[in-house]
Amino acid sequence: MGDIGKDTTIVKIDGANITRQELDNAVKNRADRLQQQGRKLDSAMLNSVPFKQTVLSEIIEQRLLAYEIKSLKLQVTPEALAKDLTQIPEIRSLYKDGQFDAARYKQLLASNQMTIDQFENGRRYELLSRQVLTSVLATGISSRKVAEKISQAFEVEREVQVLRFSPSDFISKVKPTPEELDAFYQANISAFQSPEMVDVELVLLVANAKDDPKDFAEKADLFANLAYEQPDSLKPVADRLKLIIQTVKGITRAGAKGLPADHPLNSPKLLASVFNSDAIKSRRNIEAQEISPGKIVVARVANHQAQTALPLSAVQAEVNKQVSIRLAGELASKSAQEKLESAKKSPQDAAGFSPAKLVSRNKPTDLNAQAMDAVMSLDVAQLPAVVSAPINGGGMAIYRVTKIQQPLKVDPKLRAEQAQQIAQLSAQAEGAIYFDSVRVNSGLKQVNQVK
Repeated sequence: MGDIGKDTTIVKIDGANITRQELDNAVKNRADRLQQQGRKLDSAMLNSVPFKQTVLSEIIEQRLLAYEIKSLKLQVTPEALAKDLTQIPEIRSLYKDGQFDAARYKQLLASNQMTIDQFENGRRYELLSRQVLTSVLATGISSRKVAEKISQAFEVEREVQVLRFSPSDFISKVKPTPEELDAFYQANISAFQSPEMVDVELVLLVANAKDDPKDFAEKADLFANLAYEQPDSLKPVADRLKLIIQTVKGITRAGAKGLPADHPLNSPKLLASVFNSDAIKSRRNIEAQEISPGKIVVARVANHQAQTALPLSAVQAEVNKQVSIRLAGELASKSAQEKLESAKKSPQDAAGFSPAKLVSRNKPTDLNAQAMDAVMSLDVAQLPAVVSAPINGGGMAIYRVTKIQQPLKVDPKLRAEQAQQIAQLSAQAEGAIYFDSVRVNSGLKQVNQVK
């Protein structure tokens, strides 16, 4: 029969089940809350597996917290609960002259469809949950010394000189052979295609400001019926209603260039209709469509040109350009490698390198991520030293590191931001590790998939 029961177990935790019915109820409650918040709801989204999975994850997290509270034998004392309740303004107002109005307290909860036990048990759970989470997150690596060391690593400056080997500098030195051009064209033929195109005929019925709405509705019905009853041509409907047949050629799936914004073929619905396989094959009139209030169109495909590969002769210039760039990139990398080997043997030789500049993780200037990693990981036991890294757009660059130093001034604001980020990341990592162990200890098991 398959997995169709509402009581079907989805997840087991500590011997207890989370059923499909429980998940469905939670999903409905979440949807109700979103609606109360004024959020627009997409039924497809609410019924999607990712949305249900998010709600299930929240249920699992609550169950794991409950399991851990039970395992740690945590309790909330009456004094702690009372202190928590007085943080709620509505309950604090029930105290007068040191006396608590128990009758009004019960009445207040009843007006919110809750008993005293339901409300206070919920508050106890929240307090215990916060206690567990606070204990976990407090174990995160958030010491000032650690944050300070990481900030110092991001602040350390290295004085570098750069020598770039860009493909554009070598273009004039390469000349692709006919064999190289043909090989590239054959390997990349999918990139050299003429787009699928159609020529379309259409007639447009537009309401006149002077038209009586009823008269226009009758005319629109006649317009649609004529096009449907005589589907092989637009001439009958055009002649009968004295309309002009328009022809638009060279339309791709992306539309046609140069058409006015309000042109019918700028309608995504009509555009999709003319590229429908049946419309292309039959060449019959497409069902009348209202593209905007008072504008109705009927169209048909007059001609179709399938996507085809362009001959090499038609794309020779582009192929030559791309092959030349590739060959120039290879030559640039080869030249860079030769220079790197030479520079390693004679690091004191700065010929060809740019003027020196200071870079750091905090201030990389124009170095990309790969270049910064290479420069910062370079062994600086003996300076100057050289290292290479790819540059954006192809080619290679050689970086000559001549000095390392800490900056004269540090940015206290940036340090504070980094310390906060480090604390957050540490807490997240620690929390994830902790709850992984709770999952194992609780015997959490996925029995059936969310559907």
